[in-house]
Amino acid sequence: MVLRDEHAAIPIGSYQHALGVTLSLPSVVGREGVIEVLWPDMSEDELKGLERSAETLRNAVRKFIT
Repeated sequence: MVLRDEHAAIPIGSYQHALGVTLSLPSVVGREGVIEVLWPDMSEDELKGLERSAETLRNAVRKFIT
């Protein structure tokens, strides 16, 4: 995918600035890495759950850094 610059859509982990953590989301990948993240449509409850999960991950990272 990367060598051939295929722009394939796959689930892959990358840093999500909006959430402040690395998550696996469907993304378009090419020679330059993740080109675009394909955020799935989510209900309000699903989005809140994702935000809670991101917070849990940020807290876990803080424990290792401090």
